[in-house]
Parts: sequence; C-alpha cells; structure tokens
Amino acid sequence: MEGPTPVSALIHAATMVNAGVYLVARCNPIFGAAPGVMVVVAAIGIFTAVLAASIAFTQTDIKRVLAYSTISQLGYMFAALGVGAWTAAIFHLMSHGFFKGLLFLGSGSVIHAVGDEQDMRKMGGLARKIPITYVTMLIGSVAIAGVPPLAGFFSKDEILGGAFKSGFLWVWAIGFVVAGMTAFYMFRLMGMTFWGPSHVDPEVEQHIHESPTTMTRPLILLAIPAAALGLLIGFPPESGLLHQWLAPVFEATIAAGGRTEAAYSFFGIDGGLAIVTTGLVAIAIIAAWRLFGVDMPAIGLHAEPRPDQVREVSARRGLDFLYRGSAAKWWFDDLNNLLFVVWGGRLAGAVWWFDRVVIDGTVNGVGTVTTQAGLRLRRVQTGHVQNYALGIAIGLIAMALGYFLIAVR
Repeated sequence: MEGPTPVSALIHAATMVNAGVYLVARCNPIFGAAPGVMVVVAAIGIFTAVLAASIAFTQTDIKRVLAYSTISQLGYMFAALGVGAWTAAIFHLMSHGFFKGLLFLGSGSVIHAVGDEQDMRKMGGLARKIPITYVTMLIGSVAIAGVPPLAGFFSKDEILGGAFKSGFLWVWAIGFVVAGMTAFYMFRLMGMTFWGPSHVDPEVEQHIHESPTTMTRPLILLAIPAAALGLLIGFPPESGLLHQWLAPVFEATIAAGGRTEAAYSFFGIDGGLAIVTTGLVAIAIIAAWRLFGVDMPAIGLHAEPRPDQVREVSARRGLDFLYRGSAAKWWFDDLNNLLFVVWGGRLAGAVWWFDRVVIDGTVNGVGTVTTQAGLRLRRVQTGHVQNYALGIAIGLIAMALGYFLIAVR
C-alpha cells in the first residue's frame, strides 16, 4: 500500500498495521487456552519477520525498505505473542511506533531535500547537507537495530529472551538472525542515503537544503522517545513500568499456562542472550558500513551496485538466485498478479458472463414471456357481444363433449 509519507508514518508505523497485534493481545485468554494455535501464531510471525527482512535487503526505494521493515517488525511482535511474551509484544509495538514513525517522516524529509527522489542509488553524501534529518534518522536506525540503551534493544531483548526461556528455541534462533538482518538493511539505507560521495543529480544537488522546522521538529520530538522509551518504561528489564501497567491484563493467562519465570538476571542467561544479540547487531552494522559507507572497488562506490555488478559478484559466490529473489520480493507480486489478476480476472469474467447470460437472461426471459403473453391475450377482449356469446357456446360444447366422453367410458 502506497501513500503520502505522513500517512505512512501514522497508520503504517503506529496504528493501522498494529491492529492485529493489539487484537491478539487483548484476546490473550482465548489464545492462551489453545497452545496449538499459539505455535501457529509464533510460526507465522517469525516466518513473516525473516521473509520481509530478506526482501528489505535489496530494495532501492527508501520508503520501500521501511515498509518491508515494518512487516518484519510486525512478524517479531506476533512471534512474541505466540511464545507467550505478551508484554514484550506490546512493548515492541510501542517502541516501534516511535522509531518507525521517525524513520518514515525522516525519509519524507530526505525525499523533500533531493527533489522528490526516492531511489537511494541517486542519493549519498547527505549527512552534511541535512544534518538534523541525518542525526534523527541515525537515532531511529540505531533504535530499530536494537543497540543498547535505545528503545528497540529492550523490547527485542525481551522477545528473544521470552522465546528462549519458553522453549521456543527455533523462534529464538530465527529471531536472532533477523536482529542482525535488521541492523544490516537499516545501515545499508543510512550508507546509501547519507554517507560516501553524492550521487544526486547535479541540477538537484545545488538546491539541497534542510527541511523547514515544520518537518524537522516532529523528527526531534520522535527521536527522544525512540532513544529513551526503553529506559523510561522498560527498565529494569521484565519489571519496568510497562510490565507493572500490563500485569493485570496478562497475569491470569500467564498463570493459567502454568509457566513461571525466574527474575531477570544480567549475569545469567538473560545477560548472555543480550550480549550475543548485541554482538551480532554490531557485526551487521559494521558490515553495512563497510559495504555502503566506504569505498568498495569490487562492486562500486557507496551507492547500490549496478545489477550487472551484483550479478557478477553474487554469481561467483553462488548467491545470484538469492539476490534476484530478494530484489523481486520473492516473486510474491508476480504470484499475486497470476492468482488474483490473471486467473482471478478470468474467473470473475466467467462469473459475470454466467450472471449476465444465465441469471439475468432467465429473469428477463420470464418477464418477456409474461409481457408478450399478456399482449396477445388481451386481443380476446374485443367488446363485441356476439364474440363473447360464441366463446360461451364453444365452452359449453367443450364441456358437453367432455362429459359425454366420460359417460361413455
């Protein structure tokens, strides 16, 4: 779904797309009573998270990267619901609303600065030219990547920790990988947009300037909770203000499940998981910075490599198919077109023909027959008495003839 950037920031980051997460969380007694369904929710969520993250890897439209990032983070939230980490899911919903709203509005500021251009391959070197947009988007990127102590770190850490301690090791393993993928594609976006030499059209570049305060002020206001929300309501982990607020909502379901957790221990499994995840995120950020923030002669400088260059490099590594699949969004758009536009269109055409010819034809045919019969039958009413007398006589003869035939038998 495409729309103006402020609309994306509002309903695609914080409200409309999160309705399903809120629904499942509010229906926690129902879902908690069906463990099998919870596993399905977790599976769909974590599959969505890794699939959307893999698509965001290769997108070149700045807003499209953020859109697939939103899908991936929604998958994270559903995975949390599926493993019973109810509060962590709502925590991530809240923190995601702030830093993803910030990133969407920041992308709008970038697009405004470069003359309505959305292709990141035609950007680069914008950090010095639009510093407020750059710093606020950097805060949002660090937050969504899960770097401590920003908001995304606390909510993601609780989701992964909840999955691990609940025995959903496969959810934790995939979520762990997705955490690294998220950090990579977000700093790929930052590198292609703000770092390295400029690839902006020379005619546009001389007009690049920071957005007006009506656009930058919301970025600053959103950057504050994106950075500090975790410390404000999520610290100490698993017992912060948010957990206290939501305890009455989820405590009955958690108790009915018979699962009790030990207190959060930084020097135990919780701290170990947090350190490992943060290490992976750091590696992914460094890799993205290395690939898209500094010179890489093998595949081009800073900006997105040309398709022929990517194919040359990925073919040597056996990754050509994966790159093409990610860039093509794993052919979901093609599948959607085939199923709903081509085949669906033909089925709709057949149903329309049946409705028009058979259904409407039958109804219209009955009406036509009735009308024509009435037009012909009214000719019997001539207004002449002799014709009526003749009709009566013929009727009497027919009745007499019928009675005679019956009597003879």
